[in-house]
Amino acid sequence: MDLAVEQNMLDQAQADAQSMTKAIAESKELEQLLKSPIVKADKKQAILKEIFVGKFSSLFEGFVLLLTKNGREAHLASVCEKFQKDVLHHKGIVEAHVVSAVALKDADKKNLVAKLSEQLGKEILLTESVDASVIGGLKLLVEGYELDNTISGKLRTLRNAMLS
Repeated sequence: MDLAVEQNMLDQAQADAQSMTKAIAESKELEQLLKSPIVKADKKQAILKEIFVGKFSSLFEGFVLLLTKNGREAHLASVCEKFQKDVLHHKGIVEAHVVSAVALKDADKKNLVAKLSEQLGKEILLTESVDASVIGGLKLLVEGYELDNTISGKLRTLRNAMLS
């Protein structure tokens, strides 16, 4: 990451890491190749070069080859995911995830992002998922904290209180 910042290639390296993560997630064969102890490192390097030639920056290609050379290619997807999180942290962006019973309207999402940004003093990257089992309300996950204001969460709390 330091080298990417130094060379003013942080955004490109982040995009490359995202593409690599996606490629590994979408291809079981690639994932198996990277995890295979039978295939030698130089063979893996050759295959990776052939598959991804010209698709990544030279900085990222060098990084992937270094991981492979050091026998860490099985961890490539998780390293890329961690790198993306580190880039967001470096840029002062906080990831937040909201779960609701129905999809939120764009205006509601913008309002939620604005409130979170105001509270945390940082830019917010919001992801959303729909889960009908929450029945109603919202569950918000931010920086390891969870705020559960869902009907199912309140019912669970009430049940636990009655049992104790």
